[in-house]
Amino acid sequence: MSKIAKKESWNSNLGAVLAVAGSAIGFGNFLRFPGLAAQYGGGAFMIAYFTAFLLMGIPLSWVEWTIGRRGGRVGGHTTASIFMLISRSPWWKYMGLVGVVAPLSIAMYYMYLEGWTLGYAWHTAVGDLSLSTGEEFGNFFGNFVGAGSNGAIFSGESSLLLFFGIALVCNFYLIYRGVSKGIEWFCKLSMPILLITAVLVLIRVLTLGTPDAAYPERNVNEGLGYMWNPNKVELVTESGKTVNMIPASATPEQREELIKRTQAQYPDEKISPKNITLLDGLLNPELWIAAAGQIFYSLSLGFGTICTYASYVNRRKDIALASITANSANEVVEVGIAGMMIVPAAVSLLGVVAAAGASTFGLGFNVLPQVFAAMPMGQFFGTLFFFLLFLAAITSSISLLQPATAFMEEFWGMRRTQSVTIIAVFMCVGAMLVAWFTGDNLIALDTMDFWVGTLSLYITSFMYLTLFNVVWRSDNALAELGRGALFTPPSFMKFIIRWVTPTILACVFGSWLYKNIFVELSPQVSNLLEGKIGAVVPLCWVGIFALFCALVAHTSTRFHNKKFKKTSDNRLPIS
Repeated sequence: MSKIAKKESWNSNLGAVLAVAGSAIGFGNFLRFPGLAAQYGGGAFMIAYFTAFLLMGIPLSWVEWTIGRRGGRVGGHTTASIFMLISRSPWWKYMGLVGVVAPLSIAMYYMYLEGWTLGYAWHTAVGDLSLSTGEEFGNFFGNFVGAGSNGAIFSGESSLLLFFGIALVCNFYLIYRGVSKGIEWFCKLSMPILLITAVLVLIRVLTLGTPDAAYPERNVNEGLGYMWNPNKVELVTESGKTVNMIPASATPEQREELIKRTQAQYPDEKISPKNITLLDGLLNPELWIAAAGQIFYSLSLGFGTICTYASYVNRRKDIALASITANSANEVVEVGIAGMMIVPAAVSLLGVVAAAGASTFGLGFNVLPQVFAAMPMGQFFGTLFFFLLFLAAITSSISLLQPATAFMEEFWGMRRTQSVTIIAVFMCVGAMLVAWFTGDNLIALDTMDFWVGTLSLYITSFMYLTLFNVVWRSDNALAELGRGALFTPPSFMKFIIRWVTPTILACVFGSWLYKNIFVELSPQVSNLLEGKIGAVVPLCWVGIFALFCALVAHTSTRFHNKKFKKTSDNRLPIS
């Protein structure tokens, strides 16, 4: 094992668990999940979500933990080296490069979003977000992120550039400190703070009651019911537009009163109730695509970060339990705190239609400031929430940078200072490109998230499953998973990992491609085909960076010869 590999390790198994949990807990939990749950009506989405978690999330997480620890035993700490050493073929390092390039590319726009959260925390604290109308909140957001035109945040009219710079410095300082002194230290400190802050905001939300007596249906209980009840009664117009929802607890008198009040708001439309059943929700293919995509996003599956973190775990540690613990922590934060906090708050203060109609991330940055503005002590809780989001985002972004940093160290033999400096330069250039092309509805950010933050995750997950099931063979891989475990993984997991998970993954991916490319071009694809510069430039950058990494891997004969010379006589038995 190389000098660097010997130095880098977790001080405790708890540190590894918190780091993996921290890599998963971020925007996906506090913004993406509540937004999707609200959009897809709660109940049915939750069933699809937990189904994807059990049949895709847990199996894929075990696969990545197992491959990562095995890779660490033979001297690899990135997917490029781990894939090569486990497969015993130099060609697999090129496939493993996806697990290095993808998280680094995601980090380019992820840090830009971190600047948003830190800026919102500051502006909430100083009272700049003490606004009154939805239009004012929307204008503040657009001006702050520079959505009006390309390069707007560099004009000096927005404070975002300052907060963006602070986020960059924080990330690279922690990466420079290394695995135990930087990442592990920060996660052990930030995760408890994150949890305490989230619980405080959650308690405040659950005690909102009925904020506006004029709208008795807008209350916390109905918000919780909207999130968990799969059967609903919506009030729709003749054109099919949903304009309100009848609370499940409403009496016949309350039901009629709500219909009359809604009809008065839409005098030119006939308002009628419409029953939405669980089956109606589950038959929607978009719901399943959204639920599966959320599992990938929230558990950091396919990012390459779990594999890298697991490579520093001692072979005697229980990675099966560590994986379950990290995933459980993520689910508690995502469902039990973020979902229970944001969806009921949005429903009770804004109504069902406004909550469900918000964009995925818009529920966080456009709707939540309105929620906090309407709350007693809203300035305090709003500041806490956005600072909480910043801490969660930091734990995720440093995990995205670690694979690339480790890649530079193990393939080129660089010291930590050198690798962090090089990665920082590339990151700054890439992040600045994303920050510059903010015009046309944040086109660069949207493009990067589509191609790198979504598409690449399916590709890398297929590669993990292929390496686990075919190259390594599932029997040998499951034996590695059970090494040091307090309990032996159940035998049916072999069938799930070998057949069920790949089948579901292929179906979801195929449905997603069919819907977004063959049925109707997604905006990201159409923008690319139209040659819009904001959509093209980020993709060019990703391509150039991937080529650079491929050249590094191809010319890194020192690492290749050293590792294979070391393992040629004693290849370390697979099982």
